[in-house]
Amino acid sequence: MKIIYSSSPDFLKIFWVSAAAWYKKRQKYGSYYHKFLSFLLNSNTDHQIKKASEELEAFLIWVNKNVPAYHIPRDLDIYRMPTISKSWVIENYDRLINQKPYKVVKSSGTSGQPLAVPYNIQSYQKEYAFWWYHRSLAGVKRGDKVATFMGHKVIPIQRKNPPFWVMNYTENQLIFSSYHLAKENLKYYISKLNQFKPVLIHAYPSSIYLLAKYILENKIKLDFTPKMIQAASETTLDYQRNVIEEAFQSKLYIWYGNTEYCGHITECSEGRLHIQPYHSLVRILNAQGEDVKPGEEGFIVATNFTNRVFPLINYNTGDAVRLSINQECSCGQGGTIVDYIVGRIEDYIVTPEGRYIGRLDHLFKDAKFIRNAQLEQKSLHKIIIRIEPENGY
Repeated sequence: MKIIYSSSPDFLKIFWVSAAAWYKKRQKYGSYYHKFLSFLLNSNTDHQIKKASEELEAFLIWVNKNVPAYHIPRDLDIYRMPTISKSWVIENYDRLINQKPYKVVKSSGTSGQPLAVPYNIQSYQKEYAFWWYHRSLAGVKRGDKVATFMGHKVIPIQRKNPPFWVMNYTENQLIFSSYHLAKENLKYYISKLNQFKPVLIHAYPSSIYLLAKYILENKIKLDFTPKMIQAASETTLDYQRNVIEEAFQSKLYIWYGNTEYCGHITECSEGRLHIQPYHSLVRILNAQGEDVKPGEEGFIVATNFTNRVFPLINYNTGDAVRLSINQECSCGQGGTIVDYIVGRIEDYIVTPEGRYIGRLDHLFKDAKFIRNAQLEQKSLHKIIIRIEPENGY
């Protein structure tokens, strides 16, 4: 299918992308999505914490009866249970899956260690409810124009001339390639953005930063102002934020999540990072497994109490945050507040043609028996790939 798509003319690419989005739209936006989104929009943090506690209790009782990989305390005290790592999950993979999954999504994680995560329909649609709940903070709603710079391979890598994008008419989304961001191509990206005038820009910070930097360096005036720039999948660095917000005259909002759906942190209108309590139970633990105090840094350890098909309890994501000393925020959202998220700091590979390509974790998504992986570039024509293999590699 990928070969057929890649060799198709541009008008057929639009058809294939829109058709695939139509099929996926039915999966993403079903009855559970509407139920979860309605609850999020019409509840406060206290209600969300209470409901999360009730669902967590029911989840632990169910896991105790159906998933022998875990030993649940009689009092359901999750704080007395050990943390688990991605390596443990991979080793116990078959013991964790207990139902036919609704969807399976592959992830390499920041370490390059691959993992295929199965979901039930509830957790899959709940994630999209949280996407649109976050976007609603800036007044963005489904149907609004969305420009996406998220590493989708919508255009053949060898293409030299525009278009470097494909329109998804199903979701009013213009999907830009993150693999053609050479300096000589950026003017075409900007021209298309001015024509499309997106309400929301959803992007890797490393991709949209390159475009923003070009806008400022060339004193380009845009014909639109997006309501929101939603940065995801990488750490947004301060210098990137400053350039992006100045270029687009719009606020950047950080979104933190992961393929395991363990831990969800979003930025509010006041620039504070809130842990979302109804998404999953999140703990911040130090290297000794102790809950950190305000002002201290620790790892995100989470329990996704919605995904019964692949239950993860006290799962150490490997990403770290610093718990804020100031737990008050004028936005009124509530939830535990962190100062910053550590990890996922992305660099670029530079091609001989001058393209900057980031977010290369997808290279390892189908890999098996790899514990860690690393890429290093020392020249335009040489990339070193280091792999730490496991048994069976």
